[in-house]
Amino acid sequence: MTQSITAPRYAHAEGYTALAFGKNGQFVCTGGSDSLVRVFYASKSERDQEAITLEQHSDNVLSLAVSRGKVISGDEEGMVFGFDLGQSSATESDGVSVEPSGTVLRSTLPARDISISSNERQVAIATDDESIRVVSLLDMALLHTLVGHRGSVNSVAYSPDSTYLASSGCDGTVRIWDMREGDPACVQIMPKIAYVCEPGNSMEQYKVRWSPDGRILAIPCADHSIKLIERNNWGVSALLAGRHTNTICHLAWSSNSKYLASASLDCQVVVWDVIARKAILSHANVNDLCQVEWNPRGNMLAFSDCTGAMYIWDDVIPVEQGHAAPFERALADAGSLSKDKLMSDLFDDTATANRASEDGMAEDEDEGDLLDAGDATADAMDDFVVDDDGAGYAERQAPRWTAVAASEVQCFQPGSTPWIGSRRYLAFTMVGSVVSIAQDESHNTIEIEFYDKSVHRDFHFSDSFKFSMAALSESGCLFATTSRELANDQSLRGAADADEVSVVSYKGFASWSANSDWTFKLPLKENPRCIATSSHGAAVITSLGNLRLFTCGGAQRHIETLPNRVVTCVARDDMLLIILEALGTIRSSGGMKQLEYEYVLMSMDGQSRLAAGSCPVTPASEIVWTGFSEEGHPAACDSKGMLRVLHKYWAPSHAGWVPVLDSRKLSRDRGKREGFWPVAISAKQFIVVTCQGKSKYPPFPKPILDELDIDVPLLNADTQVGQQEAKYLASRLFIEQQRGEAERTGSEYPGGVSMLARDELEQDKLLLRLIQLACKSDKTQRAMDLAMMIGLEKSFDAAVKIAVFLKQSSLAERLMRLRETKFASELDDDGDFSDESHSEAVSGQRDVLPNTRRPAAAATYGRERRPAGDDDDGDVDLSDGDSDLGVEALELGKSTRPPLPEALMRSGANTGAFADSASRGLVSRPAQPPTTSKPFNPFGVATPSKSMEIKRSDSFFNAADMHSDESAAGPSTPSKRQQPSLDDDDAAAGVPRKLAKKATKLTAFAFNKGGSSANDMADDD
Repeated sequence: MTQSITAPRYAHAEGYTALAFGKNGQFVCTGGSDSLVRVFYASKSERDQEAITLEQHSDNVLSLAVSRGKVISGDEEGMVFGFDLGQSSATESDGVSVEPSGTVLRSTLPARDISISSNERQVAIATDDESIRVVSLLDMALLHTLVGHRGSVNSVAYSPDSTYLASSGCDGTVRIWDMREGDPACVQIMPKIAYVCEPGNSMEQYKVRWSPDGRILAIPCADHSIKLIERNNWGVSALLAGRHTNTICHLAWSSNSKYLASASLDCQVVVWDVIARKAILSHANVNDLCQVEWNPRGNMLAFSDCTGAMYIWDDVIPVEQGHAAPFERALADAGSLSKDKLMSDLFDDTATANRASEDGMAEDEDEGDLLDAGDATADAMDDFVVDDDGAGYAERQAPRWTAVAASEVQCFQPGSTPWIGSRRYLAFTMVGSVVSIAQDESHNTIEIEFYDKSVHRDFHFSDSFKFSMAALSESGCLFATTSRELANDQSLRGAADADEVSVVSYKGFASWSANSDWTFKLPLKENPRCIATSSHGAAVITSLGNLRLFTCGGAQRHIETLPNRVVTCVARDDMLLIILEALGTIRSSGGMKQLEYEYVLMSMDGQSRLAAGSCPVTPASEIVWTGFSEEGHPAACDSKGMLRVLHKYWAPSHAGWVPVLDSRKLSRDRGKREGFWPVAISAKQFIVVTCQGKSKYPPFPKPILDELDIDVPLLNADTQVGQQEAKYLASRLFIEQQRGEAERTGSEYPGGVSMLARDELEQDKLLLRLIQLACKSDKTQRAMDLAMMIGLEKSFDAAVKIAVFLKQSSLAERLMRLRETKFASELDDDGDFSDESHSEAVSGQRDVLPNTRRPAAAATYGRERRPAGDDDDGDVDLSDGDSDLGVEALELGKSTRPPLPEALMRSGANTGAFADSASRGLVSRPAQPPTTSKPFNPFGVATPSKSMEIKRSDSFFNAADMHSDESAAGPSTPSKRQQPSLDDDDAAAGVPRKLAKKATKLTAFAFNKGGSSANDMADDD
């Protein structure tokens, strides 16, 4: 068969060239001596496209590892960088984007090999300093340093279930590490099983590799053979030999474990049939080979040589000659592999979404590869039938989700980042930022920078503890580190004592105190998991589940034990918000975890719990940020970009999380590839750092903050009605939050009564705009529903005027009836406003929700009869259909009563007709008949001798200022409404309101007789 091998593609300059396929086989990554990492498309139709080039390294790239969501590369300088994988756009499913995500490790010697665990939570790195470092991919913290090799380590490989880690050294020794326990242990040593190579020579560095089914470890040997080690007993099960004549430098398994490819310094690529124990194919190259890799989802090989060239070998296995395809997978042993696989949405949302649809039967590292292989899997599954045509004859599969034992909960510190070069953010808030800068083996430098430099000055100090977390507030900064990080830090390795303990340290900013700093050492094996601080003290949650509370001065005032499921915590003033992973977390057999969370909101002294319950997140997402708003309200953001605020936390039985912004949708609407890194939230904005592409962390130096407007994710958000409804809900939520916090703390509304009046009036303006839109589209029921939400009497009168102007006569009548019901309780027996109800209206002690209105007695909406032919020049011409009637109606003359509907007058609906409305039930009748013999006229207007002319008001006024002025103003003329008062005797006796008397007096107090001017009418209110 003719071999189909592409012409060399010179990806890099001459020198050692590393390569690795993506897990879906879509692309192949290369790294070379020109310090570049490049990503090439693998399919035949896309190979000619320009490669993606990454330029983070400054020295020869020696090692590469690729998982579903990450690319990790190491260089000769000892720098190991991470990159996030994603789709190039929302519309191009085949596109690939690769964005830097930060520094994974800084070593002083070359990084020879990299292996990522199957759950993508850890990465093992082999270096020339005789040690292996295991780093967490969640926070880039160093977890373990494995010491045991007597020479440079040139290879590391996780088993597919991440149970074992195999490593090899230049002295020919192979070690097997058990990674299941908290502290990894070497469980098998195979001395001199591999060949001895020269340290520092990349071309002679060999690699050991696990088979994808996890049963066999392949090791290159000194006699140019390959030994296959059985995992069950660590004995040699087979030997592949007879083809190579020089050192075997690299091995690669096909995804179904049936074939093994080897690259040697004899310039040969050999393909071995593992079951037959023989070589079936080979290719002779011109130059020395560096690495070889199988495409996990195709019949394809890629290999590189010392000239920097990459080759792709298509159709490697001659399937037409009866050989099995290399992407088949044996599932018989898959069930023995671990189910503890968390695919974090922090790395790649798209990959997570794709994995959510994968079949739960595949349990090892590459279960997605099996499913995408299609019908080729049938040979390996004798008893499995794919119901691909929907006939219903396939066997029922096991449920996708099953409850399994929870693994260790991963904590995070809000506002912190992994290492980005030699720097990392320990805290990033609206107060300022805390940055750790790596200096040397003995210490780091901590820099604290404030936004408001008039309050605090920036400062820095030498950090000999190498703090790993920080929490910043206006009163001080809390730091913490752990004994594990101290002992495993590469600069302190060998210098740490066995009894070294964790440290918690506080630096106060109080200017009046001579020394407000304090430091505590925690007991052995008790390490901080997350910390928080505020003006009321500091909180530390440890690995033993202990919640330790301190005052700002360092006094220990409370300790209690929490479930050991804490994810993060944050504090503001006297409140502490704790997020926990919920019990019964569900995982798929493929490893994906469906996270559920709980929250506890408690006081900083630990004496009371304000609220507790579930903390929802978007499906297949995780909480990535928590905090308090500028006004002090708890908030949380998940990895899908959904921001939620805890509403009514002051009433525990009514507390709930309200979504207030979908930042991911905002990014899509903008048509940009950008992400948002949360910093803070206020009543109207979400303060973020905009990260372009797939970058997830703020860069250095400190970037400029962006403000995203709060936009409640309602339906029809692209319409004017939907946008106004979102603004109204956000306004109502803000006012209720401010009221509730004031009630909880026993303080007044922020800004006082005048500010409350302004906020309520702005809220009513939004409702009036919605009423106007509803009337224009003849949706009178919606307009009526919106009117029930209005809180101010003045605003309600404006709603009536809108209905009158837009010729919604039936709506206007119903609105007048509703007004009488809503605001009649503010009148006393004499027709005046009571002191109590007036005080309530000004102080805002009412609920804005329509179903919690204050009960009201029936009343009438009266207007005194005016002489026929007396034109009301003070009325406003609202004939301009383009004007904002909702606001203008509020801002026209200060009379709160609408004019007689002109349309009704022209149609014959005169004052007599309106007088008869009481008998028809349109106006609520008093309990007793009125004392006057005249028929009651709800408008108090006689039939005019000519059509009423409605003219525009002389001027508009600022509604907020008007409301504030009227609330504070008292009576100045006899014609104005008098200050409310109740008869003391009647009040003491509990005499009920006399509705008949009230109905009679309304015509006397509404307007002056003899024809009032426009200004007099305005003064009536």
